Amino acid sequence: MKNLKETIGFIGAGNMATALISGLINSDQNASKIIASSPEQEHLEKLSKDFGIKTTSNNLEVVDIADIVILAVKPNIIQAVIAEIKDVAIDKDILIISIAAGVKIEKIESQLGSSMRVIRAMPNTPASIMEGVTAICPNSNAQSNDIENAKLLFECVGKVALINEKDIDIFTALIGSGPAYVFYLIESLLDSSKNLHLSEQEKKNLLASMISGAANLVINSEDSPNILRKKVTSPGGVTQTAIEEFETKGLKEIISKSMIAAEKKSIELGED
Repeated sequence: MKNLKETIGFIGAGNMATALISGLINSDQNASKIIASSPEQEHLEKLSKDFGIKTTSNNLEVVDIADIVILAVKPNIIQAVIAEIKDVAIDKDILIISIAAGVKIEKIESQLGSSMRVIRAMPNTPASIMEGVTAICPNSNAQSNDIENAKLLFECVGKVALINEKDIDIFTALIGSGPAYVFYLIESLLDSSKNLHLSEQEKKNLLASMISGAANLVINSEDSPNILRKKVTSPGGVTQTAIEEFETKGLKEIISKSMIAAEKKSIELGED
């Protein structure tokens, strides 16, 4: 994988920042070109020990050193962080990438100015094991090189989709929150597995492997999910019986309505 030439700074050293740093290092990014800040000394010591990157408790030091700054902080403190780094960020004309959930580009621009290069990103939790899916939404000032750098950054932890910010709420509903739906499915199948006489751990592993295998088959097959399903649904068989029960209960409609509700909630949270 092509490496980023720029120095990358993280403000915030939580789980997602750690996943991204790990992904960069595993992709042979030079540790000397990564810096992270946090008020949590324990987080900084772990990053320094695990990855050999530079760490600091001073957010301004990150902005002073970095060409690209990732705002990896909670949405409720992002305004305070931006207010702190604003003058240096504007003076240096750095690229800002925000992974703060629900924080719109216009909100960041309102503090930093409309001429700043800003990219909003939404990675999902499997990024922690380098199997995430991330949406990136550039503002009108972001250059093609900025977008390429953002892609390279998030490709270190999985797949990347370039989308318009107006689509971020449905992306959130379908994919940002998507892992939780899969966990819910596994949880439900485990609840239904009482007659399978294996340990809970074995059943969990088998069910998770089944879902992973089916998902990889969708990715690698030229057939649509609908055709793949039909190929394992023999008339009058076990699979058809379960599918008919899903259809009778209106499972597709339930999922569709749930995604509409989740998208609406994402829109509401973004307006706060």
